[in-house]
Amino acid sequence: IVLTQVSAERHGVMERWNIDWLVENKSANTLHILAVRLPHGQFKSDEQRFDPAIELSSEERRQFQTFVHCDEPPGLVTENAFVIFSVNWLGEQWRVFVRLRVVMTSDGGLETATELITAQKVGFSEVGS
Repeated sequence: IVLTQVSAERHGVMERWNIDWLVENKSANTLHILAVRLPHGQFKSDEQRFDPAIELSSEERRQFQTFVHCDEPPGLVTENAFVIFSVNWLGEQWRVFVRLRVVMTSDGGLETATELITAQKVGFSEVGS
């Protein structure tokens, strides 16, 4: 996948943000996005489940929004923030990890940059009996 921040707007109080994202399926196969969460303490949101799932055909893009808690001062850079997707791909459950760099700009804005995207099949480390 490719993930891009489209916009970030403060929501009421300083530490809450509505962030619009654009996700694109670069696979040749359909991807079903079941949920998303942002677990970093300085850039955090609860899990958001999509019902119905976001279905992306090959090369298809779709926009979605998260409500994120981020209460950092201008100039601060947060390393290793993550957007974690729960997806179904080729009939199997996967987690897609998008590592972000989050910058609080001097004018009070919020900008993200994708640094790395990895995926893990759910249950890959279980030991069979």
